[in-house]
Amino acid sequence: MYGIIVYALNMIYNEKETMKKFGENVKKYRMSLGLTQEKLAELCECSSQTISGTETGYSFPSSKVLFKLAENLHIPLMYLFNFGEDPVISNKEEDLAIIRCLSGMQASQKEIALKVLKAIL
Repeated sequence: MYGIIVYALNMIYNEKETMKKFGENVKKYRMSLGLTQEKLAELCECSSQTISGTETGYSFPSSKVLFKLAENLHIPLMYLFNFGEDPVISNKEEDLAIIRCLSGMQASQKEIALKVLKAIL
């Protein structure tokens, strides 16, 4: 599936531009979560060189790493291919702050936080 997306984007942008913009998105989401390249690589079960190469537009990740990137950055895969206005970064800064807070909690703390959030909603 991602091959079709990359192909379609290459119709608008050239390959270098597509890889660069994709890499910029990976970096933007990684940094918004406060992750280092090394930590993201560990979570995605790849090398830090893979993450670095992806972020600089030098290389494109394998499909396995691609899906793990989206999963570990807590975003839909399509967001990495969004080269326009960013719906998460520009409109949901608060959501990312909440995610950062929750990711550092223990399971029992997360249960309490979930109950509080449900009560608020």
